[in-house]
Amino acid sequence: MKSMNISFSQIVIITAVLILSCKDSISVYNPDYESSRPQPAISSISPANGYLAGVDSVIISGTNFATQSDSLTVNFGGSPGVVLSASKTELVVRPGTTWGDDLDVRVSVRGAEFFSDAFQYDLFQPFGVYPGLTVDDAPTSPVAIDGQNNIYSIITTNNVTRYRRISPDGTVTTDTVRAPGDGAPTNVTMRFEAYSDIEVGPGGILLMSQQNIRAIFQKTFGDGLRETVWVASSAASFKIRDMVFDNNGFLWVVGFDSDNIHRFNAASPGGSETIFPFAGQLSSVAFHSATNELFVGGSIDGSQEIWKFTIDGSGNIGAGELYFDFGSNYNGTVSSMVLASNGELLITTGPEVSGVEKPNIVRVFPNGNHQELYPGMLKPGAYSITWRDDRYAVVAIQGDETSINFLDMYDRTRSGIFGF
Repeated sequence: MKSMNISFSQIVIITAVLILSCKDSISVYNPDYESSRPQPAISSISPANGYLAGVDSVIISGTNFATQSDSLTVNFGGSPGVVLSASKTELVVRPGTTWGDDLDVRVSVRGAEFFSDAFQYDLFQPFGVYPGLTVDDAPTSPVAIDGQNNIYSIITTNNVTRYRRISPDGTVTTDTVRAPGDGAPTNVTMRFEAYSDIEVGPGGILLMSQQNIRAIFQKTFGDGLRETVWVASSAASFKIRDMVFDNNGFLWVVGFDSDNIHRFNAASPGGSETIFPFAGQLSSVAFHSATNELFVGGSIDGSQEIWKFTIDGSGNIGAGELYFDFGSNYNGTVSSMVLASNGELLITTGPEVSGVEKPNIVRVFPNGNHQELYPGMLKPGAYSITWRDDRYAVVAIQGDETSINFLDMYDRTRSGIFGF
């Protein structure tokens, strides 16, 4: 093998030639390069006081954006947003899924050398375990809410099943009435450790329905005593699934094997019953106070459907009309329903079912449009939903993550953005 002896001066000459050659041909470095686009800049994000992570959209205003969505990226504290529409001065973007205070938001534009300077913005957690509870607190029953935003349910914690009340600040209070089968005397043993519905009735009493029984039971939370019968339906085969109060204090009740909608006068225990014929295996009922309308859902005419009825001045309902054919659009069942003040209907689709893909909550707009609520941000298996009197709903989950959760329905009613 021959060796090559190259002097230092020869190396300098070769290097200089190579540099000159690169400058004249294919050099990557160009000291005269100028970006084809100016640096983008964010001037504001609406709403100004923050939004929900991973939900719907925010409006980003600024300069030097692009008109094509695929020419932009928007980053929220390390989590990418989804650009829904774009102009050079305004972007509509679904936020990233990370939540927190003062997240750095940056916009990049293809062709611009630099990202925008960081704009700090708050994103809130849209869904999570209810304050005061943990993932180990498993509800056996839906949730009721009183006028002070206390929630009530039957919850199993460390293998102990009890009625529990959770205040808005997360304080948990336990009723001492025992679960069935623990050897306690009958008068301090609850009849069932699971109910199909719980409502707060007159005077703050809890009213419970059991899905295989025609009776409604009552209990005063904190008395440590067994439930008593509040009223029993005259329909012997009736199996009560769901209940709701209207503006006049009537309790509307639906269930299986009766082909009726039932109404009870809630002024006192054992209130009179009125029956309105309607064929269907009904699993859910909801009331919209602004329009005095009643909604029922379940297996109707061979599909999962929701029907709407107007309640007249005497508290009666007529024939009703089909409001939404759930089964033609989604898997799952109409498990529970609640209405927002603007008439939007939220529907939970029931406990998790192995091998079945379904949305957790469906929202139906008054104009008939519908969509999954907060896709990708909710736990699967939502089977119960009810409102507090503020921006929060409460959702019970049954499945791999059985739990009681808050659902943040942040007020985002502003131009160009839909919401509650």
